[in-house]
Amino acid sequence: MMHVSECRSDARQAAVGTPRRAFLRAIPAALAAGALAPSLGACTRASETLAAEASLIPEVDFSGIEYQDDIAALLPEEIRARGELVNGAELSYAPGEFLNNGKAVGYDIDLLTALGIVFGLKTRTESAVFSQIIPAVGSKYDVGISGFTINDERLETVTMVSYFEAGISYAVKKGNPYGIDPHDLCGKRPAVQVGSYQEEIALAADEQCRAEGRRSVDVLAYANNSDVVTNVAGGKADVLIADSPVTSYAIARSRGSLEQVGDVEESALNGIVVKKGEDQLAEALCAAVQHLIDTGALRTIMSAWGNDAGLIEKAEVKKA
Repeated sequence: MMHVSECRSDARQAAVGTPRRAFLRAIPAALAAGALAPSLGACTRASETLAAEASLIPEVDFSGIEYQDDIAALLPEEIRARGELVNGAELSYAPGEFLNNGKAVGYDIDLLTALGIVFGLKTRTESAVFSQIIPAVGSKYDVGISGFTINDERLETVTMVSYFEAGISYAVKKGNPYGIDPHDLCGKRPAVQVGSYQEEIALAADEQCRAEGRRSVDVLAYANNSDVVTNVAGGKADVLIADSPVTSYAIARSRGSLEQVGDVEESALNGIVVKKGEDQLAEALCAAVQHLIDTGALRTIMSAWGNDAGLIEKAEVKKA
């Protein structure tokens, strides 16, 4: 059974500068600066524009976020004395966390920075293999902020603090010129990442279309999501199927050349990973996240990365 506790913040509205399920992160993508080069055959003005936009990393102004003594007091003494909060993350999943010119960037990295300000702590993110983060939380890392979906399996071994919601979403060229219905892909050309859950969705749709005697689905699978996005913008593919943060980021950077079609599906909460039993740290993080929600700071961060649609109203501590 999953146990949930809410966090509350008495923070007033502050001015802040402008700027998975298991399938999430199936194969982390590099939809990031320098990674959105058009694939051969897809070099159109739309894809070139998208490539240029992807190199623009948003900078969030954190000057409106202030140290909160009452929230900092909730932290374990060991972390307060050390003066640093250490995060483990796989830095290859734009727009959540990825490398740009050797520096960790993304909305999860900005969230960590904001938490550090609220706590009065320095912050540091260490690059890690995704599957090795959770076992190292509580020893090598204080937290894991790396697009982790909250589910019962993870809660058997760790505690998590919710801060965001994500799922699967679809994007097409502006105006949906190919008349894409996400639930009827027969005769269409969906672009997906190789080995991802989205590829499974597309292949299952193809199998169903064939079984019904309809036109097959021409599944275009690419090594990374940057190629997926570029080929949809360039017209080589009809529809992008990806994790909703990836889709939202691509749309925000497309200068109007892409738009979402249909709703976000299979939504699930993302959470900050804390070692099981470290309830004091979990409650402190929950209070800090709630403060960022209540003041609008988290909205500013997520909006800068084109992902404000995934905002939640209440942060919660979740454990088995």
